[in-house]
Amino acid sequence: MKQINEKGITLIALVITIIVLLILAGVTIATLTGDNGILGKAVQAKEKTNTAGDLEYLQTEALGIIAEYYLSDKSVSEDEYILTELGKKSGITANIAKGTVTYKNKEYTLSEITGGTEEKEQIEKNRLEEITLANAEKGSAEETLLKEQSVKAIIVEKEDKTNRAVIPTGFYYVAGTPSTGLVISDKMGDDDSNSKKGNQFVWVPCSGTNGITYEKTDDNGTGNHGLASYWKESYSDKQWSYTTTTAGETITDWSDNGGNYASVTKYGGFYIGRYEAGVPRDADFYADSEGATYYKEEKKNSEEVLSMRPIVQKGTQSWNYISQEKAKKVSENMYKASTSVTSGLVDSYAWDTTVKWMASDSEYSGIGLDSTNFGNYANNSQITANTLYALHRFAGRNATGVANNKNDYWTYATKYKKGNITSGYVSLSASIRDQYEFVLNSYDDTNYNYDIRKEFATGATNETKVKNIYDICGNMWEWTTETGNQTTPSGSSEMEYAVLRGAGLGDEGEKTIWFRNGGALATNSIADVGFRPVLYIK
Repeated sequence: MKQINEKGITLIALVITIIVLLILAGVTIATLTGDNGILGKAVQAKEKTNTAGDLEYLQTEALGIIAEYYLSDKSVSEDEYILTELGKKSGITANIAKGTVTYKNKEYTLSEITGGTEEKEQIEKNRLEEITLANAEKGSAEETLLKEQSVKAIIVEKEDKTNRAVIPTGFYYVAGTPSTGLVISDKMGDDDSNSKKGNQFVWVPCSGTNGITYEKTDDNGTGNHGLASYWKESYSDKQWSYTTTTAGETITDWSDNGGNYASVTKYGGFYIGRYEAGVPRDADFYADSEGATYYKEEKKNSEEVLSMRPIVQKGTQSWNYISQEKAKKVSENMYKASTSVTSGLVDSYAWDTTVKWMASDSEYSGIGLDSTNFGNYANNSQITANTLYALHRFAGRNATGVANNKNDYWTYATKYKKGNITSGYVSLSASIRDQYEFVLNSYDDTNYNYDIRKEFATGATNETKVKNIYDICGNMWEWTTETGNQTTPSGSSEMEYAVLRGAGLGDEGEKTIWFRNGGALATNSIADVGFRPVLYIK
């Protein structure tokens, strides 16, 4: 009988196999479960997604509440108002004392909801420290200042703690440092490129190592700094001009009802608009697209604008063709309901202090004598930008003169354009002039030379940025609150003139950032004249 050999598993091998299977099962279970397991991570991911969605909901609700806060005069602080109103929403519980809200069993701080987390990251990145009521030394001057409703935080440079800036309530840190140009925005989450379209301002320090003396001093109670007599004596080596066109006389009695010595002394500085004032986005003459109509004073200087608020944002049309009188009014409108800041048209004191602060930096020390490379001047061909722009045609007399018209004159674009553009003038020869659209197209090539002068959108190119402030040289002359009066030749009436600062797109670099001109009536609306708001903390 044939024997059959049968092979089987031994008991030892079976035990080993079972042990291996148990180990593998344990590894698998551990991989799937636990905080670091696949299932655990999936749960965590879901929770994070839900939390992100919940936080986004709270942020959206907070945005609407913040808008409500600034549309009407509220007697409580911004933070308290946001917490109170969030607490009224379904499913949200607010703790005003702790500065938190609870939603879907999770607690959020107000800083998380209003963008404070990103803000703190930027502050740390720029080697700054933020002093708030939570971390201020008890009994210190900082704590006293922070207890006021108008102050949100104090930002201090780590390397030199004398350099500091005060952040008003309702505003958020964006970029820069107190000594290099600290930027704030009135919109949470805004950034250096102004992607959130908040209104942005730059701190001008009047205290600390890198600060500058504020022009409006209280010497002998006169507060006379920044006016004609003082300015001429102090800046005699700089170009200046106070001229009028009435009877060829010069006004010597200039005054300024702007400035805020008390605020600057208390807080150590003030804020100036980062950009030239722009047309409000809800105006029917706002433009940000190719082919938009280029409006003049019939829209930009009408009585309807008196209730409007300008914007101080990147990449929009400068608000030109507005008189000094109306520029002053609309600048005051910006934060009329705010309990933390007062806004207004830039005054002579703020302008001169800002320029001194810029020129005190070795990088910009020559800006007061030659501003060519810092602005959209006719003789600057180095600045390029991809932006919204408008073209103006300037006619200059030839040496032969003109029989019937002795004045240079401008004609203007009919449409806005978008694209690459270089600053400086371009000769408008007969072969190329017809490709441009202008209000008037009559040419007198015998007696006139024609150039194209280019008006840029606000903050269009970084070459015009000085201490984080754009276009303070060139692009637009800027109205200030400084004025002077002159009686007409007949003596029947008195005419008010307002001072312009800087220079416009049709000028050259010798008309520097220091330059001042008193030859324009306060009621005039002009193509290359705009304005810039300032903020003083209450």
